[in-house]
Amino acid sequence: MPDRPVPRPSSQRGGGPARSPLLTAVAVTVVLEAVLLVAGAAYLVHGLLVEDATEPVAAVVLALTTLAFAAGLALCAHGLLQRAAWARSPVLVWQLLQLAAGWPAFSGGSPWLGVLLVVPAALVLVGLFLPPVSAQLSR
Repeated sequence: MPDRPVPRPSSQRGGGPARSPLLTAVAVTVVLEAVLLVAGAAYLVHGLLVEDATEPVAAVVLALTTLAFAAGLALCAHGLLQRAAWARSPVLVWQLLQLAAGWPAFSGGSPWLGVLLVVPAALVLVGLFLPPVSAQLSR
C-alpha cells in the first residue's frame, strides 16, 4: 500500500501564508451574527407556538427567511475562513443592512438592540478593510 501524502492544514493550503488572526476574528463575528439570526427565528417560532399569532403565515415565512439569511451568513463566514474573495461582498452588504436596521434602535427606546446590531457590524466593516484581511481576500 503506497504512503499517502500528509495533507497540510487548511491555513497552509496552496503554500500561502497562514490565515490572519484578524480575518479569523471577522469570520467568527459573522458566525455570531448568524447565531443571533437563528435565535431570532427561534423567538419567532416560539411566539407562533405559544402566543396567539395574528398572522401565522407571515411569522412562518419570516422565520424561514431569517434561517435562510443565517445559513447564507454561515456560508460566507466559511468562505472568509477559506480566504475566498467572493465572501467579502455579501458580508459587506449584510453589515450595511445591519447598520441601517440597528441605528434607529438608539432613538427608538431599545439602545441594547442598537448595540447588538451596530457594534458587530461596525467591527466587521472595519475588519474587512484592514490591510492584513484585505490582502488575504484579494486575488
